Amino acid sequence: MKLSKEEKKFWQRHYRIEKAEDIPERWVVFKEVDSDCDDEFFYFFSLRVKSIVEFHLKESLVTDEGVKYICGFKELSSLYLRNHDGITKASIPYFNQMKDLKSLNITKTKITLSDLCENLNNQNLRELFLSSEETEENILEKGFLMKERMPNCNIYLDTSFTTDVSGKAIKPIFD
Repeated sequence: MKLSKEEKKFWQRHYRIEKAEDIPERWVVFKEVDSDCDDEFFYFFSLRVKSIVEFHLKESLVTDEGVKYICGFKELSSLYLRNHDGITKASIPYFNQMKDLKSLNITKTKITLSDLCENLNNQNLRELFLSSEETEENILEKGFLMKERMPNCNIYLDTSFTTDVSGKAIKPIFD
């Protein structure tokens, strides 16, 4: 299938690709830091790319609308969306739809522990990283509720890793 004029412009600008048949349908890792990737970027990207295993995006222009497009990728097991003011609780239903998702990092977004406690229910998740400014009592209460709902998921607060810089394991809220 041929590229539309807008698609062709997109693929030429970002990847120097001229023809639709040169666009890989499967990517292992997509990684962008401090980029101008926005919702329109992921709209065009999702038209041709069908599968991504790991997705790492930090400090870009993506919002909940972009997460909707990201939700369509098959095989997505790791989704890292750190430091995005435009990602809110409106993205949670998309996270729930991601059937292959094992690790989700939404630190420094507008999604709160309360939002997740009310709406997140992806049974495939094994790791969840988020930021929280709640009291310790509230954190434990909400963490307990989430752990009941998703017993196989380790929840980490205010970190993006399971180990510290010296390699020592960081404990989740509940393990």
